Amino acid sequence: MESPITVLWGNIVHTFENVDDASLKMHQEATESGNLSNAIAYDNRKEKVRTPYADIHTREINLQETYLSHLWAFIYSVFVMYEEGIQKPLINNTFDGSLKFETPLLKRAKLLFDWSISLTNSYSEWNEKLPNPRTYNSNKEKFYAEKVNGIFQYAVAYIMFHEFAHLTLRHDSFFLGVDMNNMDESEIAERVQVENEADQYAFNMLIKDQNDEKQKWLKGLSILLATCSALLITSTAQGIKQSSHPDLDQRMLNVLQGLNLATKEAQFYCWYLCSFSIRFYLIKHNIDVPAGKYETEQDAFFSYLDLLDEIKSNNGI
Repeated sequence: MESPITVLWGNIVHTFENVDDASLKMHQEATESGNLSNAIAYDNRKEKVRTPYADIHTREINLQETYLSHLWAFIYSVFVMYEEGIQKPLINNTFDGSLKFETPLLKRAKLLFDWSISLTNSYSEWNEKLPNPRTYNSNKEKFYAEKVNGIFQYAVAYIMFHEFAHLTLRHDSFFLGVDMNNMDESEIAERVQVENEADQYAFNMLIKDQNDEKQKWLKGLSILLATCSALLITSTAQGIKQSSHPDLDQRMLNVLQGLNLATKEAQFYCWYLCSFSIRFYLIKHNIDVPAGKYETEQDAFFSYLDLLDEIKSNNGI
């Protein structure tokens, strides 16, 4: 059965090619020079999640249907749980620190979240009775799904521009003939720097100085949710520590600091969202979620980073 995510394929490609006024010409120049294939490799095999990658030989960016399905479902479920279960109670002064699944909207979002995470272990079909980009159970779900479509398309564009950077910034030498198991410290540091460069390139393709606060928040949220997804698809708790990439929590922090949002409301939303995602990561790996009150959303986030540092050193489990 064809995944519901296929209805967004044209939107995915269009957003990637037209993220700003100059990007289409940039894509054309990259294909004409031979740095980038004029095709995107789309893998629709029924397999568990595999993250996107650049093929140095074919010059294609490879996207897996299962991964795209995971990402949309993850973004939808986290966005709805955060909006309905945290933001609204905070505004109404009824939030007591716990997420309560008391409405059909929240219960169904949690079921979709669980399915999105299960795809990292084994493939299963998308139950279209749950939220998806093709069919809607209610006007409220349609409202959120349409918002998520836009966030999702920018999130995929960010991921694709990371791979685009590898193909166009002369990163080939860091991928061809490298034995990942026998790199010395200097080679690892160089590889991490290359990944940081690709992250920054992708960030700069989406976030522009001329963006107003709303545009910066929307695109920044897209990048953060893609980063949060990477955290949640780790197979073990120690997966947050990467061997040849920046650690996943550091990548999240880099985005938060790079956004430099102007309003307190936008800052709170993004910093607290990341703390919320880390809580789900801890729950997934059966790690006690710390209780405590914090003066600011940044204090809460950095307290979680301290715990993640313990986990990375294998002392926090």
